[in-house]
Amino acid sequence: MQVADFRLVDDLSHKDFEHFVKDLLLASGWQEAMVTEVGSEYRYGDGGVDIFAYRDGRKFAVEVKQRDLNTTVDIRALNQLVTGARLADVKQMILVTNSYFTSEVKVRALRLGVELIDRDALKNLFVTRGSEIGRRIKPREYQVEVIEQALKQFEAGKRKLLIEMATGLGKTYTVALLIKQLLERAGGGQRVLFIAHQIEILLQSVTAFKNVLGLGRYSFSACFAGSRPEDTDLVFASFDTLYGQLTELAAGSFDYVIIDEAHHTPARTYSAVVEHFQPRLLIGLTATPWRTDNKSVSDFFGGADGHIGRYDLIWGLQHKKLAFPKYLVLLDDIDQDRIDQLESGLSVSDLDKRLFLHKKDQEVVRLIEATIKQKQLGRVKGIVFCRNIRHLRHLLSFFEPGTATSVHSRMLDAERRENIRQFREGDLKYILVCDLFNEGIDIPETNLLVFMRYTGSKTVWLQQLGRGLRKTNNKDCVHVLDFVGSLDRLKDVQQLVKAVRSKPSKKSADGNLDEARDDQQDLHDDTIEVTYSQSAARVLELIERLKYRLNSREEMIEQLRRYKHTTGDVPSIETLESTLEDLSLDQVATHFDSYQGYLQAAFGWDTDTAAISNEVARAYADYQAKHGVTPSPKALSLEFQYKTLPWFTATEIARLIARLTPTRVLNSIAHGGLVASESEATADPTKPVIQPVSAPVLHEDPVQIELLERYREVVSSRADLSKLSKEQLDQITAVFRSTSLFLVRLRG
Repeated sequence: MQVADFRLVDDLSHKDFEHFVKDLLLASGWQEAMVTEVGSEYRYGDGGVDIFAYRDGRKFAVEVKQRDLNTTVDIRALNQLVTGARLADVKQMILVTNSYFTSEVKVRALRLGVELIDRDALKNLFVTRGSEIGRRIKPREYQVEVIEQALKQFEAGKRKLLIEMATGLGKTYTVALLIKQLLERAGGGQRVLFIAHQIEILLQSVTAFKNVLGLGRYSFSACFAGSRPEDTDLVFASFDTLYGQLTELAAGSFDYVIIDEAHHTPARTYSAVVEHFQPRLLIGLTATPWRTDNKSVSDFFGGADGHIGRYDLIWGLQHKKLAFPKYLVLLDDIDQDRIDQLESGLSVSDLDKRLFLHKKDQEVVRLIEATIKQKQLGRVKGIVFCRNIRHLRHLLSFFEPGTATSVHSRMLDAERRENIRQFREGDLKYILVCDLFNEGIDIPETNLLVFMRYTGSKTVWLQQLGRGLRKTNNKDCVHVLDFVGSLDRLKDVQQLVKAVRSKPSKKSADGNLDEARDDQQDLHDDTIEVTYSQSAARVLELIERLKYRLNSREEMIEQLRRYKHTTGDVPSIETLESTLEDLSLDQVATHFDSYQGYLQAAFGWDTDTAAISNEVARAYADYQAKHGVTPSPKALSLEFQYKTLPWFTATEIARLIARLTPTRVLNSIAHGGLVASESEATADPTKPVIQPVSAPVLHEDPVQIELLERYREVVSSRADLSKLSKEQLDQITAVFRSTSLFLVRLRG
């Protein structure tokens, strides 16, 4: 039964719908399929099985339920299929519908080994002509390498591992093959817990594990949608359901615990679930082992030596495992008059504000349509990534009516599912998204990704890009339109291209976005295609000509973390340039605004800054005593400056004083002092910039007093400091932690 438009399946008769499913199975990997006739296979009716199909020598019993779109398929259909399959002595079962299944069906189907194909999965079959159900698994070479690495680590006593593989490279199959070897070596009696945050991910993972482990030898059960984990060999659980049942589960309930999308794990609720269990081996799976809050993912899973695989997006593109991206960087909203200020020493944020005019959304939508027409993309199915929900709603109004819809994280599940269905099945060309589609949700027919001036995390950008690059039978390339909103993004794209086109190292998994070297050879291949608009090309040319070579923000953070991990300390502001390779104070000021901002980005609030906190409080008191007025945050911040890098921004100083001396600050505000600027007032006062001092009383150190008295008439500036001997400077640094603090005290 050939159907040109998927929406027509709702108008088919029940018998025609059965033949439609049969033909779809044949087109998706099954070698033979037949619709059962009433009274032929069974004495009465069809016995609960509508189709018998064969794949790789295995027989499948398929029950088809055609329903109104708003009517879900309940447990009765599942029971009917199981009964019919048993009568026919068939172990492989599939329940198919043009609607959706109840949560009860999903839970019970997992326990009974029944595969479910709902409307979304049926649409996937219709689009891709391929299915994971019943597929014979032969591991690829890189998957074998990851499994061997994991087994070697485990045998050496390692109890935590993090497997990094880009979306589309088969990390779930890889861990299923690893678990199979571990279970077979143990000889039975061991249990596996697989945890994810979305039911869709769990159901996809069950299919992968059944394909690897087979049916009959191991038992499966579900722990999601409120269901309780059963005493089975494998349990597939959602974080939220498991969190509410931890008190009923012993720490040693499972021998192997697997965490999908493991970059979520350091979050409080996720970590509470994972840390409850004490398995023989904890395995994290992720395509992006970084977080925007700077919490370490690899540390949670045993540190750098337990981080294996590392088959990232770059490796996948280099080895043509992902769809070929045709990337267009659009920078048509640049301020040409101010472009020469690139050499003025402004920070990236300042340059972004001055260079990027940010055209009105109406003009941006016009550019999208014009670019699509110019590129002759044909039937467009595009995902538009928006900055926030407010921006999404505003932008949506400028698309031609009937061409776009939207989904975001605050929508009800039913509305979100309906909007996605209409986008996939209807004539809509665009779906605008916010806080979704980074993981877990696949739309195979997507052929266009649009980034709307997003200036935030590189991690999120790579997640979204990787999600759109999953290769299918009918998709080998994806068009990308990136309305660049910052110089950082422009540099990220340039780094990605450079890394992908660089010659792969002997160890093929070592591609790293931040490690592309100038001496690596460019390959002229079809791994990635990037085109820059005229304005974007001009900015890149100026950046190169003016040698505007800033280290990436993430690279600088990682460098500081590595230093602390190795030495147990953080470099002082004076020693930053000498201890961290290829790093300048200007770069720190550009990316983080201040020394404290750099520490905060790398370590959150865990860094001990009590000493500098005391000095700020002392400088505040000295200024007030000397001038008779309370200092403004701006004035006080000027006291704490080393060369071109401030210790703190004015905003950070304002928050710090509020934490250290609340009574004094409140009195000052009442009398018109210490008023933050408009930009400072927007900061969240509940988040301190540095740790508060443990005691409000400041004690004079006699050694400090002695040094201050010794140099009070000798030193008044940094020029005077440069005349001191190395031994004298070392003594000052040892007592005051830095010469900057010494000068602040001396001037006070």
